[in-house]
Amino acid sequence: MVWTLALVAIVLVQLVALCMIPLGLPGTWLQVLVAGIVAWRMDVPLWSLAIVIALAVAGEIAETWSGQWGARRFGGSRRAAWGALIGGFAGLFIGTPIPVLGSVVMSFVGTFAGALAGEMLDRGRLAPELRVGIGAMVGRAIGIGMKLGAAFVIAVLSFGSFFGWFGPGGAS
Repeated sequence: MVWTLALVAIVLVQLVALCMIPLGLPGTWLQVLVAGIVAWRMDVPLWSLAIVIALAVAGEIAETWSGQWGARRFGGSRRAAWGALIGGFAGLFIGTPIPVLGSVVMSFVGTFAGALAGEMLDRGRLAPELRVGIGAMVGRAIGIGMKLGAAFVIAVLSFGSFFGWFGPGGAS
């Protein structure tokens, strides 16, 4: 009975964490917390927890720097890249009061607007280069996708730790 409840709890927390990521919430760190609890309670080797932490950090880095990469890839300047990064963060916080999708939509809008503003500052004219803003948004979407991919791997590793795939622990 306890084993079944633990499995249901892990599945539910992993699903909630996966749903949090596109909303700009720290879902991967919730997954790390669950993996840490599983490792602690089931005597799982620490290297599996280290892999989970490394994946979470890699996902965060990919999400953070992807807007900059997109702006640069689509012909933007350094200022456009930094504008995309700063605009994405600003949009994330501005959209937070709007329930459910506010932070997601505003992070994309902020990334777009920040890249445009940075490019206009760099070029010294008011005519916007829309391609750079679109590139920043594409990069941001790719970054969120990469973070979701890392989160799926973390979920699989958590289930593997629970079932004892990585060592002597696990629920048997």
